[in-house]
Amino acid sequence: FTRQIIQKIFTVSAQSNKEMSINVTYDNINSVELVKYIENRLQNHKGGKITFEILESEDIHDYMILENFIKMVKQYGCDIAIDDFGSGYSNFLHLVRLQPDFLKLDGSIISKIETDEKSKNIVSILVGYAKMNNIKIVAEYVSNENIANILKNLGVDLFQGHYYGQAQNAHY
Repeated sequence: FTRQIIQKIFTVSAQSNKEMSINVTYDNINSVELVKYIENRLQNHKGGKITFEILESEDIHDYMILENFIKMVKQYGCDIAIDDFGSGYSNFLHLVRLQPDFLKLDGSIISKIETDEKSKNIVSILVGYAKMNNIKIVAEYVSNENIANILKNLGVDLFQGHYYGQAQNAHY
């Protein structure tokens, strides 16, 4: 199933020349066969830029596996994002070891930002860290204009959520 989704993303990107993202887990990256498949797809890819979103997890046992995957996909011009940062037991070591291009803040933080000063402080701190390290911050689950304005004022770079539109099927 994972291979089918990855192939569809590469196909849509090649036919539309649009930038696309692929969510991958540590288990996906730990699969030698799947990583070889991804590298094969990248070798033949003639579409828009691909970003690999690594799902934030405390299940990472061997950072060398992740670092090798990141090194390999970056050779093909891909970006790396840490997805759902702030969910579960966020590990700041991920920021240091994985050196992402994007940090996607989980909706559990964003959804509370209008009323919870601590959530706002966390976003502010992460934005400051990201700016110092050339990482783009993406806010997930932006559901209204007020949340969008708060995030803009904090310096968040990119936004996604129902305020900007519903998720749609890829058309190619």
